Amino acid sequence: MLESPLHEHHLLRYQVAIEDKPMRSFSKTAVISFFDENNKKVLVFKYGVISTEEIFEKIDKGEDLNLNNAYVLNFSLTEYRVNKGLDDSVLISLKNFSAKKSFFDCDISNDFSYARFDGDKINFDSVIFGNGTNNFGGAVFSNGDVSFKKAKFGSGSTNFQSVQFGDGLISFNNTNFGTGNLSFVDCNFSNGNADFKNTYFGDGNIDFKFAKFASGDLSFEKASFGKGKKDFKNIEFGGGKIDFRRVDFNDGDVLFDGAEFGDGKVSFRSARFGHGEKSFAQADFAKGEAQFDLTEFGSGSVSFNKANVTDISFKGCALNCYMDLRFNSCHKLDLSNTIVRDILDLKPEDENVVIKIFDITGMRILGRIFIDWRSNDVFNLIYAQTDSTLYQKSEQFRILKENFRNNGQYVDEDAAYLEFKRCEAKATLKAEIEKGGRHKVLAYPNYYFQKYVFDYIGRYATDPIRVLTNMLIAFTSFSLIYYFVDELFPKWGSIATTIGESPLNHQHEFWNAFYYSAITFFTVGYGDYFAEGYLKPIAAFEGFTGVFLMSYFTVAFVRKILR
Repeated sequence: MLESPLHEHHLLRYQVAIEDKPMRSFSKTAVISFFDENNKKVLVFKYGVISTEEIFEKIDKGEDLNLNNAYVLNFSLTEYRVNKGLDDSVLISLKNFSAKKSFFDCDISNDFSYARFDGDKINFDSVIFGNGTNNFGGAVFSNGDVSFKKAKFGSGSTNFQSVQFGDGLISFNNTNFGTGNLSFVDCNFSNGNADFKNTYFGDGNIDFKFAKFASGDLSFEKASFGKGKKDFKNIEFGGGKIDFRRVDFNDGDVLFDGAEFGDGKVSFRSARFGHGEKSFAQADFAKGEAQFDLTEFGSGSVSFNKANVTDISFKGCALNCYMDLRFNSCHKLDLSNTIVRDILDLKPEDENVVIKIFDITGMRILGRIFIDWRSNDVFNLIYAQTDSTLYQKSEQFRILKENFRNNGQYVDEDAAYLEFKRCEAKATLKAEIEKGGRHKVLAYPNYYFQKYVFDYIGRYATDPIRVLTNMLIAFTSFSLIYYFVDELFPKWGSIATTIGESPLNHQHEFWNAFYYSAITFFTVGYGDYFAEGYLKPIAAFEGFTGVFLMSYFTVAFVRKILR
C-alpha cells in the first residue's frame, strides 16, 4: 500500500492509499480518507485507479473516455503532446468524456489544456480536483451539455481562459472552486444557458474579463465569493436574463467596468457586497432593466459613472457608502424607500440632463444627495412619473427641500418647497372631491383661495420681490378705485377731508386718491382724509390687505436675508 502526504486545505484534507485490489473495471483501488480541520477522519471514498498511460491509449484509439469513479494522478495533455511530438496548442479529442464522481489528484497540476471534448454530454459531476493547479485553457466543448455540478477544486488556481463552450447547458451548479485564483478570461459561453447557482468561488481572485455570453440565460443566484478581487470588466452578457440575486460578494473589489449587459433583465436583488470598491463605470444596461432592490452595498464606494441605463432600481436599499450615480444616460432611476447614510451623487458632470425620471418616495436622508434643481431638471424628474400619486410627488419634493437646505442650496430649496406645497394642495383638492357632498362644494373655493393668496402672491413666502410687486399692484388698484368712484359715481362714495369747513376743491384729483390709498394701505391713518359711502368697506379691506401683504413681505424678505 502506497500513501501520499497529507494535503492541507479547509475543504480538501485527504490521504491516498493505493490497494492492489480490483474495483469494477479497474485493476487497483484508491482509498482516500478525508479529514476535518482538526485532522479527524470524517469520510472515506474508494475509487478505481487508472493510469494516464491507459487514458492516452484510449485517446489514441478514439475510444469513449468513461472515467466515472476513477482516481487519476497527474493527468496532462501537455505531456501527451510532448510524447507525440505535437505542438502545444493542438486540440486533443476526448470522446464522450465522463468523469462523474472521479478524483483527479496531482503533484503539480491537472492539465486539460486545448482538449476538444466531443459528445452529447461532458460530465464532471461531483468530481474532485486535488490541491494543485487545474488548467482547461483553450479547451473546446461540443454543443452538448457540460456539467461540473457539485465539483470540488483544491487550493490551486483553476484556469478556463479562452475556453469555447457550445450551445448546450453549462452548469457549475454547487461547484466549489477552492481557495485558488479562478480565470474565465476571454471565455466564450456561446448560446447555452450558464448555471453558477450556489457556486462557491473561494478567496482567490475571480476573473471573467472579456468573457462572452450570447442568447442564453446566466444565473449566479445564491453564489458565494471569497475576499479576493472579482473582475467582470468588459464582459459581454448577450441577450438572456442575468441573475445575480442573493449573491454574497464578500469583501474585495467587484468590478463590472465596461460590461455590456445586453437585452436581458439584470437582477442583483438582495445581493450582498462587503468592503471594497464596487464599480459599474461605463457599463451598458441600456437595453434591459437593471434591478438592485434590497441590495446591501457594504462599505467603500459604488460607481455607475458614465454608465448607460434604461430603467434601474434600488428600492429598499440601505446606501451606507458613497454612491456615484452620474450616469451617461438614464431613463428612470428608482430610489424609493432607500436610506441614504453617506453621499448619493446625482449631479451631472456637465450641463446635460441625464436622468429623465426618478422616484425617491419614502426615502430617508441621513447623509447628503448631490443634486441640482436646474442641471438635473428636478421639476420634470418628478412630474414625469406616471405611477406615483400627487401625495407621493409632494413627499419627494419635501425630501429634496430638506436635502437642499442641508446642502446650503437655498434657491433650490425654495423651488422644491414651492412644488411640494403645490402638489400637496392638488392632492388635498382631489381627496376632498372624492369625498363628495359639502366637501366637494367647499374644495374648489378653498383650493383657489390658497392658490391665489399663498402661491400667486408670494410663492409660499419664497419670493419677496413677487410679494412687493403684488403690494404695488394692490395699492395702485385701490387708488384707481377711489379715484374713479369719486370722479364718476360721487353718490356711491367719496374721499372727504377734515381740512377746512368743506371738502377741498381738489378732492377729486388723481393724486389725492393715491395719497389716501397710501395712508390706508400702510395703516398710517393721519385723519386728514377719510372715505364716505360705499368706499368705507373698501378702505377697511385695503387696510387689511396692506397689513397682510406687509407681513407677508417681511416674512419672505427676512427668510431670504437670514439664510
